[in-house]
Amino acid sequence: MAPGRRGHRPQRTCVQCRAKGDKDGFLRVAGRPGKGWEPDPGAERSGRGFYLCRDTGCVEGFARSIRTPKGSRRFRMGASAASLAEALEEWRERS
Repeated sequence: MAPGRRGHRPQRTCVQCRAKGDKDGFLRVAGRPGKGWEPDPGAERSGRGFYLCRDTGCVEGFARSIRTPKGSRRFRMGASAASLAEALEEWRERS
């Protein structure tokens, strides 16, 4: 790398508010459609993933939206949507 150049920083987009930023500023949710989803704050789990701002408003809004039939269909979560919403609320309370 040339002197004075910054290294590449992975960019991600929040699925709730569509904000873009560095990967480490987001909460990753990992899993597979039809198999289940859970928060992955360390980005260590394998599988598909999507990102949420660590902002309380985005986490709460996403948890609220996936509790609806339309929201759970949008992310192909099915029955696992309610358990993910609870896990996100627990994560938010601990953070």
